[in-house]
Amino acid sequence: MAYLYLSTIHTILVDPAMGCTTMSSLDPAPVSSPWFLPFAYVFVAKNVISAFEAMNCGSTLKGWWNLQRMWLIQRTTSYFISLLDVIKGKLGLSETTFALTNKAFTEDVSKRFEQEIIEFGSSSIMFTMIATLALLNLFALVGGIIKILMDFDFKALEQLILQIVLCGIIVLLNLPVYQALFVRRDKGCIPSSVMLKSVVLASLLFLMPIY
Repeated sequence: MAYLYLSTIHTILVDPAMGCTTMSSLDPAPVSSPWFLPFAYVFVAKNVISAFEAMNCGSTLKGWWNLQRMWLIQRTTSYFISLLDVIKGKLGLSETTFALTNKAFTEDVSKRFEQEIIEFGSSSIMFTMIATLALLNLFALVGGIIKILMDFDFKALEQLILQIVLCGIIVLLNLPVYQALFVRRDKGCIPSSVMLKSVVLASLLFLMPIY
């Protein structure tokens, strides 16, 4: 679980978000290099085949997209908590405790479930992690694009195009998180306390490489 978590954090935090923030690329090859093609091929082929298999098994493209969203959430939350539990267990410390989310299935919850709206509605640390990473990638994407446009540095665009694309994909995957943070007002939205903590944490992480 540890290596899965660390590899995911590198994919969604170190490379795209930090790359857009610091205007530096960690990719092994720029877009103009022929060596970029194998990496692009693996990325595109993996997702095309995955979507085709999902639809071939009776799912829909939207269902497959939601599966990628849940994969991202699982890799950045539950795997991290599992890693902490293993470390604390090795050190002889107490295990992590969880505040269970509300499982009451009311009429409002049922309606949101039928509309395929994700249910948050809790101040769990898991939702703080999800919201923080979502906001960090949003800040990095907007900040990177603004820097390129203001400096007219289109050579940097060539170097950072992969980071910008990855940040854009992660932002699209996290659209329900942004809606739960800033748009929704139902009981399934992300609480304001979580929103405040996430904005502060994401802002600090975004500004750290700059200063």
